[in-house]
Amino acid sequence: MLRKQWKRLTKMLAVLLCGALLFPATSGYAKPSHVHNTDLKELIVLNGHLEGEFSTEVKEYTVKTNDEKLLLSITPVAVNAKVAVNGKRVNHRKVVKVEVPSSKVRVKIDVATPKGIKDTYTLFVEKGPDYDLKDVTLFQNGDGSVIEDYQLGFQKAEVMEGVKAYLMFYSKKDFYEVWDYMNRLTPEQIEQHLTSREEGENKDKIYKISNLSYADGVGNTFRSGQVDVITGKPLNVGDYHAYAATLGEDGVLGMTEADRTISINPYPTNVELLGSGGKIENYSVTFKQADDEKVTHYFLFYSSKGLTKLVEPIISGENVESLEKLERDNRGKLLSLNETGNEPVSFAPNQKTIEGDTLSNGLYYAYVTAVSEEKVLGSSKSIKMINTNSMPVPLETIGDGVGTVLPAGGSTGDTDAYFNAIREAAGVERPRIAIFNSSRDSVDVAYDHFHLDDGPYLALETEFRNRGFEPVYIPLAVDTFDFVANNEYFVNLVKSSHVVMLQGGDQMKHARSLLEDEGTATPLMDAIRFVYNNGGVVAGTSAGAHVMSNPMFGVGRSFEALVINDTELKTVADVPLTGFLDPTLKDNNFQIPGLGLVENILTDTHFDMRGRLGRLLVAMRDTGHEIGVGLDEGTALEVKGDIGKVVGENGVWILDASGATFNEQGTSPGFEVDNVIVHYLTEGDIFNMVTKEVIPAGNKKEVDRSDATPYQSPNLFSGEYESTKSLLSFAKSTETEQVTTVKGDASDPVFALQWEKGDISKYYQSDVDYEPKALASYKKGTVTNIRLSLWVE
Repeated sequence: MLRKQWKRLTKMLAVLLCGALLFPATSGYAKPSHVHNTDLKELIVLNGHLEGEFSTEVKEYTVKTNDEKLLLSITPVAVNAKVAVNGKRVNHRKVVKVEVPSSKVRVKIDVATPKGIKDTYTLFVEKGPDYDLKDVTLFQNGDGSVIEDYQLGFQKAEVMEGVKAYLMFYSKKDFYEVWDYMNRLTPEQIEQHLTSREEGENKDKIYKISNLSYADGVGNTFRSGQVDVITGKPLNVGDYHAYAATLGEDGVLGMTEADRTISINPYPTNVELLGSGGKIENYSVTFKQADDEKVTHYFLFYSSKGLTKLVEPIISGENVESLEKLERDNRGKLLSLNETGNEPVSFAPNQKTIEGDTLSNGLYYAYVTAVSEEKVLGSSKSIKMINTNSMPVPLETIGDGVGTVLPAGGSTGDTDAYFNAIREAAGVERPRIAIFNSSRDSVDVAYDHFHLDDGPYLALETEFRNRGFEPVYIPLAVDTFDFVANNEYFVNLVKSSHVVMLQGGDQMKHARSLLEDEGTATPLMDAIRFVYNNGGVVAGTSAGAHVMSNPMFGVGRSFEALVINDTELKTVADVPLTGFLDPTLKDNNFQIPGLGLVENILTDTHFDMRGRLGRLLVAMRDTGHEIGVGLDEGTALEVKGDIGKVVGENGVWILDASGATFNEQGTSPGFEVDNVIVHYLTEGDIFNMVTKEVIPAGNKKEVDRSDATPYQSPNLFSGEYESTKSLLSFAKSTETEQVTTVKGDASDPVFALQWEKGDISKYYQSDVDYEPKALASYKKGTVTNIRLSLWVE
């Protein structure tokens, strides 16, 4: 009996053991491992490269291929899994072929179980050469409420052959939807999308950058009024993707999304400060409410600090409860919607700043923030300021009483000689310098540049202190000039300074901020002239140097300006309060009233780095200036009285058109001129504005001329320092004349530029190397009295 029971028991145990081995339990149930598994066991790209090692846990991959079809081997873990590629069921036991119709395709591989459980692997397929711009970075200036508050910085693509221009655009749509749209556009259709278009249903969607040197990491600003490239709607509340693309002969070559999105929260507008005096309760604000149902409250506060990077972090992410605590600390005032009608809202008695400080001597902005039940939304600030400072006292005579102007060609951040020259010309050990950042898009941008470091770039305040100055912030911009340019306090603050510094950016904004609509001076412009007439220094770099002439010019590219041959006339009133003033004809020159700080001289900046010799010649004729001064980057001309002295790293071109003969403005097929006298100066050289005499620096010697063939440039008006190389090699050669042809598109005229030597033509050379790589094979030199002629062949 016991033996039979034992046999029966051992049989049962054996059966159970076999069952356990065949059907291991998982989560309390015995099931085959393949039934509910949605992973891929293996994914092989047979005619391309899968970046990174495949793993079942990693769901997204980049694939490189050169073929029109992508060949995939797809092996799911589950033998009974259903596989679909881009929504279409495929037989995964065979090689799967996927069409690659463009250089960027998104491939989705869905792995599903019989019960409908699904997982997705995504392949981002890139076909052909890599035309994508690198390191595309989104920068924000100002409060971010308008598209011109944003910039894209980027580096050149791995492959640049065939790239004609860069494109900037934005959209709420994701990358591949935007790519599919852009990839379908013909070059003609892209032209219809450009911000430079005057009319058409697709205008203002794409900003085109024709100068390929702008892929240098520095921000390029979206244009005023630019709209979503897909929807055609302007920037509004929501999240947007920013894109930069390369453009070729037949359309878009590559496209890259910026490193972050543009996020717009609802915010109040038209914040106006009312009141005066030394007590905060004497002030109140009015504002227009945000048109958004999420807004439940507003928060009123004040601060001496700017909006975008100092105030916003203090309150961002806060909710109503935390704002109520700030209100209990008397650091702000929380307002319900029914408290914000048409009547002014006063600050609380003895209200502190948002940082918790009491009102003291200084300048303060009033802020209003929109708030939802969950979080703080967008903020706006007043244009007018709470000013509790005492009135500045204008200086008496500075130094010897003879003013100095120091226009520079831009990119002066590392040019010690330039800042030393400014300080020495001021004649005091630590000069007070009034910084004008009115070339920027808004006062928020101007504030940030002055007070805040930006990556590798120091705040202007820090930079100038480090260089031996006492910097003074002037809150002037196109959105504040009505207040600041006419305010007695800021007028006297400038008059109390030894130096005025006009920063780079957009020279048209400088003019809009400092001049009346008809081009006459505002009180703040008169204060700048007061500093100069009193013996002080007025310096300017890039846009700050450009605006010194009257009239001034800008925007145009050399070849286009030569072909159009007609500089457009604009007024100060034409300059928009947001964005940029563009010429009617794409890439043409236009002239506009300037500040008139350099008499009888027309300045141009970033001169031969951007091939601007052609456009300056056209502008000299059309503005009536006999002397043109082309300032290279990192280089300035220190002008005191009639004497100009070169300071800095590269060259200054002096074009003397007093004896020149021009063809008539607007003549077809293009611009022509004969007998412009060219001088090229480098550090230490002196030019007399009256006698037109050049005195080379003491470290330069006249050199014997060489039999070597002069350099023939293929890109005289577009390459980096191509005109400089052409001039220097000709000047030191034995040749007496040289003609270089300049070509554009097949339908454009061909220009011929001639250098010609005379008996008084001289070439001097130092032992000092140039900084730019393009001039690495040259020594710094001085060229005098070369005759330039230009004609259409």
